[in-house]
Amino acid sequence: MKRITTVLAAAALLLAVSVPAVLAADGTRVPLKPAKAFPAAKGSAKFKAKGNERELEAEVQHVRRLAGRRVVFYVAGKKLGVAKVTRLGAAHLNRNTERGQSVPNVSAGTAVKVRTTSGILIVSGSF
Repeated sequence: MKRITTVLAAAALLLAVSVPAVLAADGTRVPLKPAKAFPAAKGSAKFKAKGNERELEAEVQHVRRLAGRRVVFYVAGKKLGVAKVTRLGAAHLNRNTERGQSVPNVSAGTAVKVRTTSGILIVSGSF
């Protein structure tokens, strides 16, 4: 019985270690959770790095009441950029060093936030 438990524990550990390695090769995507002011909002952020090239994408959805207004994307406490919310209530930002754009280094625990231009939090999360 002890041997079976040991084998199962080893298999679980192997899976836990191998899944992040697969995600890191293709990029890491994290969900962004809604703030109290925007309970229906959803979002996500994705970071990819390959050699010296880095790409960061972030989006927010279900914020139709902000249609036509601009929202600000922050990564690691620094402003990454601004995007206009579509009439359907979505905003998207994509930054890539290959296009000469500044993309911050992202590691575990790096925070991502999307706020209104007046500073009200819409969604947030971390890698």
